Amino acid sequence: MDKAVHVFWYCEKWQPGGIQWIQVNLLRHMDTEHIHFDIVCSEDDTDRFDEAIHKANARKIISLDQKYNTPGYRTLVNIFAVRKLIRNGKYDVVHFNVCHGVELIYMFWAWLYRVPVRIAHCRNNGIGAGGKSRMMKRAAHEVCRRVFGFCANVRLANSDLAARWLYGKHAVRSGKVEIIRNGIDAKRYAFNAKRREELRKELGCNEKFVLGHVGHFNHQKNHDFLLRVFAALKKRIPQAVLLLVGEGEKEKEIRNAAEHAGILDSIIFYGVTDDVPGTMWAMDAFALPSHFEGFGNVLIEAQAAGLKCFASKNVIPANVRVCDLLEWISLENAPDEWADRIAEAYQPYVREDHSGDVVRAGYTIDGMARRLENLYLGCIAENKLE
Repeated sequence: MDKAVHVFWYCEKWQPGGIQWIQVNLLRHMDTEHIHFDIVCSEDDTDRFDEAIHKANARKIISLDQKYNTPGYRTLVNIFAVRKLIRNGKYDVVHFNVCHGVELIYMFWAWLYRVPVRIAHCRNNGIGAGGKSRMMKRAAHEVCRRVFGFCANVRLANSDLAARWLYGKHAVRSGKVEIIRNGIDAKRYAFNAKRREELRKELGCNEKFVLGHVGHFNHQKNHDFLLRVFAALKKRIPQAVLLLVGEGEKEKEIRNAAEHAGILDSIIFYGVTDDVPGTMWAMDAFALPSHFEGFGNVLIEAQAAGLKCFASKNVIPANVRVCDLLEWISLENAPDEWADRIAEAYQPYVREDHSGDVVRAGYTIDGMARRLENLYLGCIAENKLE
């Protein structure tokens, strides 16, 4: 192909979260000589990935020149900011990573300005807010997904749950949605006993039972419930510690709650790190009691690391389970019941390399990159789409 494909790659906020990590990993595995990416987001909360973006000959474009405290007003302003970028960008492909229907409004401009390939890629299956705000956002999601859904001529999702959330059951049953499995660099997570010992020594938890969690501090990840589970676990295993990897808007609230519960001294707030595999090797068990997950990529990583995992039943896609290390527990079960199940992992078990299970299940970053490359390059070359 003589002409490089120019891709508008959208993510609502740029932060060290799961979607952003996958985007950056994809850049490292894609043909960036023939595919040029503009990574567009409304707000920029981290420069952690800037070097990788630069190496991939990609650009990070921030659509808004300031932050807005009111989500609705921010979205309104951003609608017109995105319009300007798409109108002037001469893009061959727009690829919107979306978590709910409201973000499909941005896709309207791609339809209006006749961008040939218009991809909606659903990456979640719920609304990240509580109370009345959640009800209003849910209503807006339902309206927008129906009104603006036609603007996309390629519909992707990372799981069946995410597909039904954005496109509806009928679209999924009729084959109008393609499921593209999230991918990881499985070999990077293959268990490393030496690194486990080193990090546990650094953390001061050589003789302790380490329950771990990796995720952004927000409503979706349900840290509040995780604290109650850990408090119950401490009654069963007094030497237990909780290792929390990540950051986010609810971190201060969670710290305060932990202090009020008298367990703050047993919690390690590790922050964001490039060494997620190392932190997982240091753990003895992994908990993900999320309210919702489009996929739950971190569970694939934890299983690859040979870590026993405990996750929310029926709110995380079942096919995330690639080996017998993952157990499902309902959020309707009391924290004590979660603690009982997790405490069973206190009995020593052999940590093994399960990265091969991940590869056999098809959750590879190379596979994901090749599918998207074919989509970008093939649709342009063959001019298949209306």
